[in-house]
Amino acid sequence: MRRIPKPDKPLVSDIQRFFADVFRAEVYKDKGKEYRYAEYRKTWLRSLGLDRKAAPETIASRTTKKLQEILEKKYKGRIKKEALVAEGMTFRFEPLEGIADTREGDEASKYSKFDILDTETGSVYEISLSDAWHEFFKDVLKALLDARVKRLYICMRNHKYKGYKKSGYIKVRDSVMVQQYISLARLYKLDIYLIDICPACNDQERSAG
Repeated sequence: MRRIPKPDKPLVSDIQRFFADVFRAEVYKDKGKEYRYAEYRKTWLRSLGLDRKAAPETIASRTTKKLQEILEKKYKGRIKKEALVAEGMTFRFEPLEGIADTREGDEASKYSKFDILDTETGSVYEISLSDAWHEFFKDVLKALLDARVKRLYICMRNHKYKGYKKSGYIKVRDSVMVQQYISLARLYKLDIYLIDICPACNDQERSAG
């Protein structure tokens, strides 16, 4: 992993410590092969008032909300959760004729907001607990549209999916296309960092490979 800039180290460390209590590494076997994936701890689910039968979207949403609350409290006045992309930069979002600007209305969604914005350092932290491959490209686009953003941290995990290399941290980390996007983003003054929130999974994967 690339070296984290000094101003962001405390916040990145807080995120990694938070997820150490959320996930544990478990082994998944498929066609004679095995790898580790990040599974929610039962103790964490109970703390949310949920169990393994809960919808993945619900678990992910409540987990992210808990993290946001913790960081917002610790870094008072500095952290903005669910911050609108390019907030106040109307010149970048002039509505097209006949198309309403819905960024602040009912249509507002994760596509138009950052999970966590550090207003002091210009760093954004996107928490990808679902399809990391899909969310990588969405997150990069959002960051490029916002002149405040200098660094983008995409926090990901492995999943218990058949054909695991199609999604999760491994897919993003090892993708040549992703590395090309990261290099191109630097031309627009945006640094991108891939954060593994359950490193026990991928330490094992690298040693096995």
